[in-house]
Amino acid sequence: MKSSQIKRYFESWLKEKTGKKGRHDSRQLFDKLARLGKDPDAEAIRQSKLSVWKGLEERRARQLRNTYWLQGFSKYAAVFLLLGLSGWIYWQLAFSSVDSPAMKTKQTLEGMRSTITLSDGSRVRLNENSEFEFPETFSGDQRLVKLEGEAFFDITPNPDKPFIVQTGNAEIEVLGTSFNINTDQATEVTVTSGKVKVADRHSLEQAFLHPGQQAVVDGKAIAIHEVNPEYFIGWHTRSLSFEEEPVEKVFEILERAYGVEINTTFSGKRPQCLITGTYEGERIETILRGMKHLLEFDYQTDIRTKTISINIIQCK
Repeated sequence: MKSSQIKRYFESWLKEKTGKKGRHDSRQLFDKLARLGKDPDAEAIRQSKLSVWKGLEERRARQLRNTYWLQGFSKYAAVFLLLGLSGWIYWQLAFSSVDSPAMKTKQTLEGMRSTITLSDGSRVRLNENSEFEFPETFSGDQRLVKLEGEAFFDITPNPDKPFIVQTGNAEIEVLGTSFNINTDQATEVTVTSGKVKVADRHSLEQAFLHPGQQAVVDGKAIAIHEVNPEYFIGWHTRSLSFEEEPVEKVFEILERAYGVEINTTFSGKRPQCLITGTYEGERIETILRGMKHLLEFDYQTDIRTKTISINIIQCK
């Protein structure tokens, strides 16, 4: 039989009896034996077999090393993945609830006011048309709340856990003090006692306030003024004391303290008289009637729109 015929039969047998790798190995042996000639001696055949076998062993060793490396890598990767997933789940369960306590929201409508006592004993007086967000209990290293509108804060001291109020464009930090915040336009912070740090959340500018000071934060800068705090917390205390204040300034303070709109007109020249007086817990109608002893004016009240129209005539 010719060698070409033998090769064809050999190839046919390989396709039926062996896989891809087996066919490759068998062809190597066939080719080596074919190159030995018609009458190879026994030693030549043995050497050809050994050569092919050595090649098979080296390739098998490489395959085993790759298999072991992949198996080992897969095993450790699976362990690290499991540990990472377990750690993440533990963190979520153990710490998320601590760092993110349940929050509560208190809202007031027009004409409503509300007093909230926080878990640390701090008290917050919420003015009308305001919203206050706070946790059921304070945890972590700070006491964080949020405000939209106006509120007066009386904060329980705790040097290890600062009290922080966030508004739309400002952040107010205190340790223990009392102050008023109004966010109707810009954020306005007025301090009645203690020390307050005010930060602009946009420009990152900071300022420290003391009693009798007010900061106005508009998202661009912090402006600080010296003020009488009573004028800005009168809505809460209903305690107002005027000491030679201009007429228009008095009406501005009453407007704010009582949550009404006061429109003033003048029958003649603007009066230059100054107003002095103290009012404790009085209704605004009572205050207006009392002011008639110092100033000649007429007024009308629209209860539906909470508007008072005042026509000022002259000082007395």
